[in-house]
Parts: sequence; structure tokens; C-alpha cells
Amino acid sequence: MASQIRAGSDGEINKDSGEWIIVDLGFSNKQRSCGIWTEADEPKAVEFGDLVKRVIAKAQKDDSRPLNLLLEAPLSVAFKKNGNPTRRRCDAKNGKSREWYVNAGATTLIAADHLLRNLIDCQIQREVRLFEGFVSFKDPKNQAKTAGARRQGHICDVLQLKGVVWDRNKACIFAPEKLAHHKEDRIQSAFAFLCKDLVPPVIRIDPPTN
Repeated sequence: MASQIRAGSDGEINKDSGEWIIVDLGFSNKQRSCGIWTEADEPKAVEFGDLVKRVIAKAQKDDSRPLNLLLEAPLSVAFKKNGNPTRRRCDAKNGKSREWYVNAGATTLIAADHLLRNLIDCQIQREVRLFEGFVSFKDPKNQAKTAGARRQGHICDVLQLKGVVWDRNKACIFAPEKLAHHKEDRIQSAFAFLCKDLVPPVIRIDPPTN
């Protein structure tokens, strides 16, 4: 079933290219750490296990339209010529960086790995296209302190990403060939078990400037 999962393309980032499901990935053992929006439901915060079930149900639906799965998690990785991990172009802006291989980036990459492994083990009935989202460089002073506020934050993130699909002017889109921070860096799929060439475009939403 892995052959039915592929990287989406820049030109497919629009509301009419298929059915969309947009996910803000988390990986908690008891918190509703994931946000999800689908065309058939209101955005909500859910636990990781519930999220996996919801995504699988969409992939198993008998529908002629492709399923566009937009994940707020690293779907590609970068390495320097000496083999060490390094940032991608989308991971840095204005002297700040949020690398894919540390902290929240590493956690959500693991979550994406387990989500996609579950997806390829089920009976997929339609083409699934992957897109990477990146709600970037949030001010730590404004990070939610309570569980309820964090759940609202996950909902806000998926709605911001939905806004990009409906209005491309709201984000910076990095095509796969533009992800290398230095020309000698190697960009590759984070999920070689799916396809070594599975490197989707990255949709980055930057915080508003004052």
C-alpha cells in the first residue's frame, strides 16, 4: 500500500485538488496533543491514538478523490557532507532556527513515523498525498500554560494551515529542490520505508510582524 502514498506537489496546494485532512501532530501518552481538521468536521484537539484512527478511516474511504494529508511535522531531513544532521532552509529565519532533529521537531518526526507506519499497514482505498506544514518560531512567552489553552493552540495551528491551502498568499512555500540550506547538503525523505524520493513541499507560516 506504500505505493499509494506519495509526496504532494506545489501545484496541488489548493482546495480543489482533493479531499484535505490537516493535522498538528503531538505525541503524548494521555493529553490531547494533536489538532485535526477535516472537510466534514469542525477542528478539534485529539489524542494521538484517536488521530491515527481518524486518518486511517479517511484513507480507507471509497472516494475517487485523492486524500491530501498535511502534517505539521518534519517529512524530510537534511545532512551535511560529513554525514551530520543539519537544518533545512525552512528551519531558519532571521537568525532563529528550529531544526528538524531536536526538541519538538524530533518528537513530531517520531509521531509522523508511527502515523505513517499505521497508514501503510491498513487497506488504503485511494491515493494519499503528503504535505509538510511548519507553524514557525512562536514566541515562547506566548506559549499556552494550561491543557485547555494548549488544545486551543492545536486547533489554531490547523486552521492557519487550512488558510494556506485556501489562500496561498498567507505562507512561504519551499519546493523540495529549495530545501537545502547549503548546496552540498543532502535532502532526503524522513521515511525511506515509504519511498526514498518522498520529499514534499514545506508550507511555513511565520508569526505576524509588529
